[in-house]
Amino acid sequence: MNRHLSLRSGNPALTKNTFKNMDFSNANRMTLEGTVNKTIIALLLLFFSASYSFSTANVSFVWFGFIAGFILALVTIFKKHLAPYTVPLYAIFEGLALGGVSYIYASMYTGIVQQAIFLTFGIFGSLLF
Repeated sequence: MNRHLSLRSGNPALTKNTFKNMDFSNANRMTLEGTVNKTIIALLLLFFSASYSFSTANVSFVWFGFIAGFILALVTIFKKHLAPYTVPLYAIFEGLALGGVSYIYASMYTGIVQQAIFLTFGIFGSLLF
């Protein structure tokens, strides 16, 4: 297999021009610690907004969260310099949507949401740490 074929991605945010005009000085380097910290912050924002949406039992957050999250995802893909601002907002809106969906499933199937949350956060946390 050719080397360039093994590096292809289906992610629309990762094209061949993604890193063309980037500053690769030492001040702007991405570190593992910074990546882990930003991931934890986004996860906490998602968790707290999902908890709020689930506890208020307001399913109107579902469509609002999904639509706002989709718009923010598109903004992030096409305007990468705005990512430090759009990613936390994306996590909050997706949390609102996921909390509403979780409430719907919790009302239909007892215990399924708790199992899904514990498994998801347990696996993600073990991989992150």
